[in-house]
Amino acid sequence: MFLCQRKCALDIISECGLLGSKPVDSPMEVNRKLAMPTEAPLGVATQYRRLIGRQIYLTLTRPELSYAVHVLSQFMQAPKEDHLDTVQRVLRYLKGSRGQGILLRSDSNL
Repeated sequence: MFLCQRKCALDIISECGLLGSKPVDSPMEVNRKLAMPTEAPLGVATQYRRLIGRQIYLTLTRPELSYAVHVLSQFMQAPKEDHLDTVQRVLRYLKGSRGQGILLRSDSNL
C-alpha cells in the first residue's frame, strides 16, 4: 500500500498561489538561522498558523518535512516575514516532490 497526500499538497500550494513558482530541492536552506528577529510581527499571523497546521498534517506521510515544520512551528505566536518566506520555501519543495509518500509492503512486519 502506498500512502500519499498529493491532493492535500496541491491544495495548499494552489491556495498560496505558488503553482507557477519554481520548485526547490530541499525544504530548508542549509545553516538557516530562524531566530526571533527585531522586525515587526507579520500582519497575517492566522495565515501563517493555518499553513503550519496543514504542513503538520502532511508530515504524517512525509517524514522529510518534519524537521522544517517543527522549526517553523516554534514561531507561531509571533511570526515574522522571514518565517513566512521559509514556509513558502517548504511549499515550493512540496511542489517539486508532491507525489512522494510512504510505501507499506505486504511482506513487512508492520
